[in-house]
Amino acid sequence: MSSDRSPSPKPDDRGLGCRELAVSAGVLVAFGVVATAIGLLLALGDGGRITQQIGFALYGAGAPISGIFAAIAGELPLAPFTDVIVWLVLAVFAVRIGERRRVPLRQVLALVVAAASVLGLVVSFLIERA
Repeated sequence: MSSDRSPSPKPDDRGLGCRELAVSAGVLVAFGVVATAIGLLLALGDGGRITQQIGFALYGAGAPISGIFAAIAGELPLAPFTDVIVWLVLAVFAVRIGERRRVPLRQVLALVVAAASVLGLVVSFLIERA
């Protein structure tokens, strides 16, 4: 009798790991939600100018698409579904980059959060100028 079992996959052929993807998506979406919530509280609160700028930076870092819309429109719109989609896509890319370059996932996620923070600073500057 012959066996119909397929050969075991090679390490490179196994695709994305579910655990890594779940951790990556959870961390990035949680960062987005928390940064956006704190950013909106600070930006719309009664604090001074510095507090408002920090709020805009957190808002732009946590909600990148909404932050870009805010920089263009001059108001604080929310596009939560598109922002979550951006974080989920970035989570997939983070896992892929980590696996291909053999970099620990936490380092890749730290790089993504740092890049989002830089984007938030740029968005904050643009919102202040609008």
